[in-house]
Amino acid sequence: MTMHLVGPALTMNSTKKKKFKLTKQQREIWNLDWMAKNRELKRQGKPKITFEQFCDYRRGIVPEKKRVHPSQQGTLDPNYLSLPPHRQNAIRYPSRDEGTGVATKKEPQKYTGDNMLGIGQLHKSNSVPVFRKEDAEDQAKMRRG
Repeated sequence: MTMHLVGPALTMNSTKKKKFKLTKQQREIWNLDWMAKNRELKRQGKPKITFEQFCDYRRGIVPEKKRVHPSQQGTLDPNYLSLPPHRQNAIRYPSRDEGTGVATKKEPQKYTGDNMLGIGQLHKSNSVPVFRKEDAEDQAKMRRG
């Protein structure tokens, strides 16, 4: 079966948004949750939200962020959260980068014994050390073991 482009009249998504309605029971539950949310925000030192904002929050509707015009980027926003008071006058030291490392180079590993017969190739470019003649035969027969 091939894929075809379907016209807008046949799509399943509708562009009309349904109006959200709360039942009395839902409104009572959400009202209690809203008050609890405002208590939590108060403990965190954040401003309270309205019931409509809470409904949008509960339904997953995220408010759009206000964009700042490039000419106003240098000005301070009244909602700007600055550094904590104990760090506002702190001296900022830039980090130092000389491009040199502090660790020594690791020596490459080498086998210095005399038990290894050679290096076999099991699959593609997988090099495997061979210690016994049986291992070499198994690798030739494409067996792991």
